[in-house]
Amino acid sequence: MTKEELLEALEQFDSEDLTTALKAAEASRKTRRQGAYFLQNFFEETRVQGDERGTEITMPITPLVMNPGHMAHGGVIAFLCDNAMGMASFMEKQRPGVTMDLTVRYHKPLRGSFATARGEVVSSGSRINSTRCECRDETGTLVATATGSFYHFR
Repeated sequence: MTKEELLEALEQFDSEDLTTALKAAEASRKTRRQGAYFLQNFFEETRVQGDERGTEITMPITPLVMNPGHMAHGGVIAFLCDNAMGMASFMEKQRPGVTMDLTVRYHKPLRGSFATARGEVVSSGSRINSTRCECRDETGTLVATATGSFYHFR
């Protein structure tokens, strides 16, 4: 599609739809320029802390990540936990890796304006790290816990 065709097609949408489309376009641009990946940018994750002991990531809870029950979708919580544990594992190994397994337990609905996930390495081998994570709402209430294993390339 040409830029003119795209602009013409956008005239059919309301301002809420266009705001979401603009957010997606900006996330795409950031992904190309900064090297992070699209969903981190789209969901506006922010790494608050990262060191050899663990990583803390926050994410705003917006209507885009809510399920029909008006709480954060479980898949979004799993995404946040996976990223916190993956970053902690990366910080410990100092080389790229991939998720081998991920288990999430949900304890309470996640509502409010943001969530924080803290991931840490529990056990480290030459290529595989075992990790755990706690996800909390803005009041500090535990909403989910997770464990995961990460394989790191040489």
